Amino acid sequence: MSSPAQPITFQALALGRHLTIEYYDCDPRILADSKLMQEIFVNSAKISGATVLESSFHDFEPQGVSGIVVICESHFAVHAWPEHDYAAVDIFTCGDQIDFDLAANTLRDRLKSRSMVISNTLSRGLIGQDGNVLHEKSSGKSAEGVLSWQKRYESLDAWGMLASIDVYDCPVENLTPGNICSVLNELNQVLHTEPRSTNCCADFHDPERGKGLRFTRILDAGTITGRYSLDRKALYCDLFLSRFFDPREISETLINAMNGSYYRLQVAMRQ
Repeated sequence: MSSPAQPITFQALALGRHLTIEYYDCDPRILADSKLMQEIFVNSAKISGATVLESSFHDFEPQGVSGIVVICESHFAVHAWPEHDYAAVDIFTCGDQIDFDLAANTLRDRLKSRSMVISNTLSRGLIGQDGNVLHEKSSGKSAEGVLSWQKRYESLDAWGMLASIDVYDCPVENLTPGNICSVLNELNQVLHTEPRSTNCCADFHDPERGKGLRFTRILDAGTITGRYSLDRKALYCDLFLSRFFDPREISETLINAMNGSYYRLQVAMRQ
């Protein structure tokens, strides 16, 4: 008698990873100097692989410093108590490009901390198997999640992916068959794939009597289908490929091409 098949372990995608760190026995002269603290945190963020956008640090009276470094991936933040030789730090990132260990150790060395404790590591905004953010009651613990769609794809041994992307507040002049064809051509370039048909951009249908069109393009590894609505000024696009692709890259391509104001995204892994 054969043994039952082992279920594939589901590993959620985390929209972000949040690290909180306690730095004890620091140099109080450093903790009391907002300009030096700003330099330390900006440089530590860069060294860890983050892309720094801006920073703001503030001196308190009679002493103490709070500051934040805004990065493309989220932020580094700190509040320091020189009178206790202590600094509370949190690092939040929405990507897997940042080296957390390097960031934590660099800050330890620059703050001259003799004792560093990573007090918590949280996976924030876990995406479930249905493509929605999981609603979890606070338990003091966080389920572990991967920080990239590709790692989630690999962890599930997926065969393909489906991304549903809705782009809103598109200018009406962009919601035309000609512009949609141009957008689909741009998607083909980003995906490194080709349409099956060489004599037609896409098949268009008019189920809404002039209020919008449905479109379909058959690719060598999947399909792009969707519709646009003139009433709602929105583009609704479903992309399926029998291999991995980056859904955020596709979403950003669509919103830029359509000049929309925001988009919504749902992703399903096909096994």
